[in-house]
Amino acid sequence: MDKIFAKRRQDWYEQNIKYLRYVFNDHFVLFLMILIGAFVVQYANYLNTHTATEFEKYIVIFLVSIVSLFMGRLATFLESADKAFLLAKEEEIDAYLTKAVFYSMIMPVFSIITFTIIAFPLLRYSWIFLVVWMIVLIVIKFILYSLTLNRFHDKSGMLKWDELIDYENNRQNTTLRFFALFTNVKGLKSGSHRRKYLDFLLPKTKRTYDYLYMRAFLRSGDYLNLTLRILLLQVLAIVFIPNSLLAMILVVVLSYLLVFQLMALRENYDYQLFTRLYPVKDRGKDVGLRSVLLRVVAVLTLVQVVLGLIFMSNKWYVIAFVLMNLILLRIYIKARLRKNKSLIR
Repeated sequence: MDKIFAKRRQDWYEQNIKYLRYVFNDHFVLFLMILIGAFVVQYANYLNTHTATEFEKYIVIFLVSIVSLFMGRLATFLESADKAFLLAKEEEIDAYLTKAVFYSMIMPVFSIITFTIIAFPLLRYSWIFLVVWMIVLIVIKFILYSLTLNRFHDKSGMLKWDELIDYENNRQNTTLRFFALFTNVKGLKSGSHRRKYLDFLLPKTKRTYDYLYMRAFLRSGDYLNLTLRILLLQVLAIVFIPNSLLAMILVVVLSYLLVFQLMALRENYDYQLFTRLYPVKDRGKDVGLRSVLLRVVAVLTLVQVVLGLIFMSNKWYVIAFVLMNLILLRIYIKARLRKNKSLIR
């Protein structure tokens, strides 16, 4: 049993490493370095000037603890066929799941150590506090994993196979959906959820892909959630970062990352045979994608300009929002589409 699941873990890690090469491409690494550098400079300056009260320190401890505990999920690597072919080995599976709790602690422990070390200079406590804080969070995370595992046992102690397998499929699909924003992903099981209250945003158009891509953006995958998260980060940057230049750079980088990830919409329907039967040219994909991205970037620009005029000390940086978003729409998107076509050929 250990060999079976060790092989599955190895295959999963190798698959993730393969996709990470597409995530951390040259453009993304460059902007990530700029973002990290800006954060480090701003954070270092803040550490030299801040005078946090005890209450504010407690808030920092609480927020960092919550974020750290949300990182990572219990990884069982169970598959759909296991409930039939490994049912006779349920006791061995149960013993393996206990070990899986320890394997799953690797990512949370790394996250806890990273977040607490970053936040520690704000608190200005002793190193003993930092060590105790880490240990407490690690113990809490281990308890949460143990409770999660107990949830998949019925009153007689037998495994709830269907719930366990659904949980693992959901965990893996969450990771694969992130990779799908950067490249084509095999084995991704995506679903759709109709948000009826957003139906008014669907365009009344005869252009097939204009409608399909907007429908996919609103209903399937994580496109809408990703856009809302990026928009929230931009709002927080404009409102709470006093340095207008740093806020502008961060907002522009986030806009680029959003457009870069939404480019995956173009392949959203490639796996469906019926789209190949439509009497439309392949060029309609590019037109439909640009139409959807135009609407998304227009909303982002409106929010950025309004908040920039209200909260930014230097109003001239608001013009940069408009100019950079125009560059994304008029130059970057066309260049990416042209590059993708050349790669396909």
